Amino acid sequence: MSAPSAESSAAFRRALPDDLAALLRLGFAGKSHLLDVAGRCLRPGRENLVPVASDALRTLTADNPLDGGLAAELLASERTSVLLEPAARAMLRGLAAHWRRPSDPSPLIDALTARDFQRTAAFLDKAVRQEPGNLFWREQVLTVGAVENAPDFVFRLLEADGPEDARPALRNAAKRVHELFSPREAPSAESLLEAARLTPWNTNLALRAHDAVSGAAEARAPLPGRAAVLLYSWNKADELDATLQCLLASDLNGASVFVLDNGSTDSTGAVLSRMETRFAATLSADRFTTVSLPVNIGAAAARNWLLSLEAVRANEFICYLDDDVELPSDWLQRLGAAVSRYPEAGVWGCKVVDHANPLCIQSADSHLRLDPAERADLTRLAPNPFGLTDLHIQTLDTGAFDFMRPCASVTGCCHLFRTGALLDSGGFAIQLSPSQYDDMEHDLRLCEARRFPVYQGHLAVRHKKRTGSASHTSRQELGNALGNKYKMQTMHTRADIAAAMEAEQTLLEADLLRKLEYLDSF
Repeated sequence: MSAPSAESSAAFRRALPDDLAALLRLGFAGKSHLLDVAGRCLRPGRENLVPVASDALRTLTADNPLDGGLAAELLASERTSVLLEPAARAMLRGLAAHWRRPSDPSPLIDALTARDFQRTAAFLDKAVRQEPGNLFWREQVLTVGAVENAPDFVFRLLEADGPEDARPALRNAAKRVHELFSPREAPSAESLLEAARLTPWNTNLALRAHDAVSGAAEARAPLPGRAAVLLYSWNKADELDATLQCLLASDLNGASVFVLDNGSTDSTGAVLSRMETRFAATLSADRFTTVSLPVNIGAAAARNWLLSLEAVRANEFICYLDDDVELPSDWLQRLGAAVSRYPEAGVWGCKVVDHANPLCIQSADSHLRLDPAERADLTRLAPNPFGLTDLHIQTLDTGAFDFMRPCASVTGCCHLFRTGALLDSGGFAIQLSPSQYDDMEHDLRLCEARRFPVYQGHLAVRHKKRTGSASHTSRQELGNALGNKYKMQTMHTRADIAAAMEAEQTLLEADLLRKLEYLDSF
């Protein structure tokens, strides 16, 4: 495929229609996002953007090899079907002809909501055996197997008997699974640069190429000042023990560790006592401090309690860590590289992946999204609807988010602040405790102050707590989260969020153009 005519990647970028430029600025990944990109490229008068649409469709079908609904949608539209290669069109026809949603989806929903892999696997095994001609069930097998890190389960059922004209789709799906579960080698800077030149619309690829060529992908740097690493924990002794051991084994480069026991009633106290001895023997006694509270005061208040300690404030940097993470040994130096590249950021964060299956990205490159047609209404469950982009959730981790750039929010699972900037922006909102929204709300304040976060995608932290639909969530926890989301939305005016989003988009565009111009110089 040849790129649309342009003097350079940066020139191609500047010539894009505004609506498409805004979409592509966010990335080139995710099912719903790429469908939107393709649809906009195929509007009348945009014939020069047909190669972009073709690439979006090819990426879509590769990432969703057994999605019969998508296949039928692409085949039904003449605008999209003519862009498909003949072999791909024939494969999608076979897929669409043998893919049917069950008339009663409740047994499948019951199996999935039980969150018991063995039960779900047995259900899907039976469904495939009973309906070998319905590829809907094998799509579920692929999805569940990818999330549960069970390639043998997937391969076994993909290879089960099926319709002859569906074999190409099944072979394509098996190829995709093999790619996902095979050890991944980092592509060379040369190959990324060449691919980025051929597809100047692929923002993820351009950002990865820039970082590979410039050295940012491998960069590590000490923080320009002393750091305090802060954790808080409640009744998660085993997870905390593993996290502290991982932390001790990493290169802390002089950082001190502070742990708040948030009223735990399990063996957390014994873990902290043992780790205090180990830190003293390995580092020094004054670099590991514990605080024990008689009751659980919640996440936001625990963060603020630790921040109030004079020994913490004496450091130039503060890093909050969750108590259930696994860190690479160079994690702090990776964050130091982000500080070196983007010293003006309000906070620096990283890519967070599922501990059991790192193919599942929990948090990555997130940006503000707001529909200007919407209006605030306190009578709704979402009184002031805005949110963050979720392209990383729409796909699995094949390296597309391995880059560094500004964003709107980074996860509180692992995030680094300059102490002065954190104190200036205020503590974490205790009215949102307990929830996952206190860190996002704090990032919104930073965005409104034009001190945007920076995402360091070359650091991946594995998180033992699952998020989204893969997590075990009680009705009480769900109700609390919805309530806190409501409160968070009322804490920021629509005008302030809209202005922050516009400023973020301006920053992203400048950052992207600077990197494209750098690549054009080679």
